[in-house]
Amino acid sequence: MNPFGILKIDLDKGRCSLEKLAPRLVKDFLGGRGLGFRLMREYLTPGSLPLAPQTPLIFSTGLLAGTGAPASGRLQLTGLSPASGLLGSSNAGGYLAAHLATNGLMALFITGQAEKPVVLRISNGRGELLPAGGLWGLDAWETGERLGESRKVQVAAIGPAGENLVPLACVMLGRHSAAGRTGLGAVMGAKRLKAVVVEAGPAPREAMPAEAREAVGRWLKELRRNELYEKTSQEGQSGYLPWAHEMGVLSTRNFQEVSFSQVEAFDSPHMLRHREKRRGCARCPVNCKADMKIKGGAYGGLTGPRPEFETLASLGPRCGIHELEAVCNLNNRCGQLGLDTVSAGAAIAFAMDLFEQGIIGREETGGLNLKWGDPRTAELVLEQMALRRGFGGILSQGVVRAAQKIGGRALEFAYTVKGLELTAYDPRTLKGTSLGYAVAGRGGDFGSFFSNPEYRWSPRQAREELGKAEAADRFSDLGKPQLIRRGLLVNAVLDSLGLCKVPSLGIMSDFSLRWEARLVTALGLGDYGAADLLKIGERIVNLERLLNFQLGAGPQDDRLPARFSTQPAPSGPAQGRTVDLEGMLQKFYSLMGWDGQGRPTLEKLQELGLEPVTDTARRRSV
Repeated sequence: MNPFGILKIDLDKGRCSLEKLAPRLVKDFLGGRGLGFRLMREYLTPGSLPLAPQTPLIFSTGLLAGTGAPASGRLQLTGLSPASGLLGSSNAGGYLAAHLATNGLMALFITGQAEKPVVLRISNGRGELLPAGGLWGLDAWETGERLGESRKVQVAAIGPAGENLVPLACVMLGRHSAAGRTGLGAVMGAKRLKAVVVEAGPAPREAMPAEAREAVGRWLKELRRNELYEKTSQEGQSGYLPWAHEMGVLSTRNFQEVSFSQVEAFDSPHMLRHREKRRGCARCPVNCKADMKIKGGAYGGLTGPRPEFETLASLGPRCGIHELEAVCNLNNRCGQLGLDTVSAGAAIAFAMDLFEQGIIGREETGGLNLKWGDPRTAELVLEQMALRRGFGGILSQGVVRAAQKIGGRALEFAYTVKGLELTAYDPRTLKGTSLGYAVAGRGGDFGSFFSNPEYRWSPRQAREELGKAEAADRFSDLGKPQLIRRGLLVNAVLDSLGLCKVPSLGIMSDFSLRWEARLVTALGLGDYGAADLLKIGERIVNLERLLNFQLGAGPQDDRLPARFSTQPAPSGPAQGRTVDLEGMLQKFYSLMGWDGQGRPTLEKLQELGLEPVTDTARRRSV
């Protein structure tokens, strides 16, 4: 079955129609993130609004979805972010991408707004819109259960947060995977689309040729020899929280501190004690996810998915919460309510910070005692956020809008870039990460650039790969523009191939794309070298930049909150350090072929085969 179909869903008319994707789009943008951005371009204008009916929401699979390629189970969601007003994108695992591919589909292109809530069901390569009935109002987990979620039937659903158009709402793919960042759950809610259900397709893609099997075998052998493979396989990304504490990079108590004195609550013995069963996504060679069951204590008997690193950091140390079992419960509630764990935790930590500073009190919070480390109050705030009620209703708009609503000094404690709450690492302690946060297209999210070579590579490797040995020194500004450029391009390619970053970047720290190029070529999906894939990554990153500029972004958005340049890191190996972005930023612009304002030059666009954007909007959101 040809996997390069696009299913167009017009919710206004209640109609689904199947079209073929132009081969040129796949050649130039691969799939996944690249394809999502390219499809969005045709429908964006300077007046486009995130929740407007005709603004598209796109589900797109990677080029390798449904093949025998390991770690090829990632799905990309693309829309406009209700949190920032800019391009929104989010990436999730599971089996839904593989099921779409075996239905002959590479993308779902969803426009309009249903008169009443609906479910999109895909079976045998065709789509059907069905009444959501009593599903509207249920949480995301209950919705999946009602729709028969299983290995053969995959469900992407929103919870109350998406239904209530909360800008921090996510889309849940089962219990273990979420398209978490940039608020696309609210976009789904605005379209009155409760869920997307995809049955396993009738025709798998062609068997892997011998050359591809050989390439996969060599790669798997190298992966399993890596010293981090066993740790990641057993503990997932959650096992890195103690490491972040020791390195002094952990965003503790809303970035007041860079380490967490009670971090032993999240160490390996505690994690493994509650683990019931390991899990993985489609074609996963690592199986880094797990089911948890809490054994004893206040949360005894609680079951659910194991929280991963970013969730642990955001709902744990960032809020001063030191009970693993409590964080597991908060993670469950976020999944059920359909809230992004990173942004939701950041919003609670922001409020706790303001409460400690005396900027808000019980009068402003509706009686809530927002003290550090209180999981019961945090859970109550999550409920309020999802329902847009009480003080949580203010926080549900995201940290920047909440700060604007609260007023006074509140904006000083709002740590976002492009309206998106920062992820776990403190930018004062990792210079590459600080630059990546600033220039990433969707805002302050480590997953957009994955700059771990600054603390994983040797100086020799950094010199060979990037031309600067200092790129491997996390305290040096030198080499970081080269590092972040590489990271942005490689991440764009992996998201467009549909590959998980845990094996290649997280475990092996391999940013070369040599193996990926060999595999794509061996599978007969195109004749690519690593340089060809990097050029496609460059095209995707530049397209994202163009679309954001069209939506009203500018160089003023490539900035970090003032705290990180004015208040030194308080302790640890980076004690006394701050961030000065300007030199790195201008060097990065130059390496990207952008002008001094960060706008792609005409020469660069011509080189990449992209049309310039001449009409731009004044940004209305944050």
